Amino acid sequence: MNKGGVMMRWKFIVLMTLFFTLGSFSGAFAADDSITLDQAKKLANENSRSYVKYQNDADKAKYQLNQSKNQLNEAERENERLISQYNDLEEQLNEELNNNDPDNPPDADEINKIQEEMSSKMDNAVQQAKSVQTLLNNKNDAEDNYDDSIKAAEKYQKQLEYQVEQQYTTILIQEENLQALNKEYAIDLNLFESEKAKMQLGSSNQANVNKMSSDAESLNKQIIDLNNLIKALKGNLNDIMGRDYDDNLTLVAFDVPEEFELPEYDALLSKATQNYDTLSVIKRTIDNNEDDLDDTDDYNQRSLIRLDIKEKELQLEDEKFNLKDSINNLISDFKIKQEDYKLSLINLEDAQNSYEWDKKRYELGQISKLDLLQSELNYLNSKNKNVSAGYAFYLAYNSIELAENGIF
Repeated sequence: MNKGGVMMRWKFIVLMTLFFTLGSFSGAFAADDSITLDQAKKLANENSRSYVKYQNDADKAKYQLNQSKNQLNEAERENERLISQYNDLEEQLNEELNNNDPDNPPDADEINKIQEEMSSKMDNAVQQAKSVQTLLNNKNDAEDNYDDSIKAAEKYQKQLEYQVEQQYTTILIQEENLQALNKEYAIDLNLFESEKAKMQLGSSNQANVNKMSSDAESLNKQIIDLNNLIKALKGNLNDIMGRDYDDNLTLVAFDVPEEFELPEYDALLSKATQNYDTLSVIKRTIDNNEDDLDDTDDYNQRSLIRLDIKEKELQLEDEKFNLKDSINNLISDFKIKQEDYKLSLINLEDAQNSYEWDKKRYELGQISKLDLLQSELNYLNSKNKNVSAGYAFYLAYNSIELAENGIF
């Protein structure tokens, strides 16, 4: 490649990098576009389409429950009416049978008529009682469905907030990474200019200059890709919050404490077990199967029900084991993330002190501009690792809070 081609390519790299670098900070001073994590979660709760679907399911289940209650009430009233009519007929029959008036003896035809009508009312009452039982079962199922839908909506809301936390912190981490890449690009630019100067003095060659140009192109591609990733992440978060995909979005960073209070294993397991819906559903199925077992005398049917109960009991034990295993993994992950975060704080402090010292050395002429840029890059890389470790620790703690609510 000739020298002119290298220069044109380098100018293109500079222009493209400046374009994407400026683009990544264009919203930094737009106060109206700044959103905190709490604001982001609030907007997601108000505008998430997925959450609205869960709320709609809960509303449907409520109306279905009301409908089943009304049907049951109507059936019970009809059953009471039939029983009342039967009792009235029985009273009439007794009056006829106990009539001792010689002038007005019991009427056999009237007695037969009453008995036939009583038999009809009894048949209707028996059928109605079966209908009442069916509708009662439907109502109980509707209550379970309503309770499940309410819990599902509540748990999805917590999952949604965690999803926002994940995306929010990922964007902040990638923006920190972008700053480090931009600084690394400035170092590459400095090295490129230095290598060109060396070549003019005869102490370098075109191959070295081309190598510098190639390295810069590779770094420029990373910057472009990272800008595109950040744009996509922001677009997705905007959508969850009910904003337009392309709306400007500036996220406000937040500090992560060095310590979180970790609940004791037994207390965490107890809460998780109580709130883990899968266990409740399996237990409810076992109870229903046991009720069915009491309601049938068929040997084969009872055998099948017993096998279903055994299968559910085994599934219940599997879920209890998985629950304990998941909690152990969450606690272990939390402790690892905590140590990573503490180490990153120490490394960040060391890198910051080194950078502050190198700035003074540069002012005294003891180190070069390139050395200062490299020191700043080391500081930015340590800062990026600290931000990443801090948010990972924050999410690990929130995962444990989700587990307490039976969400894994």
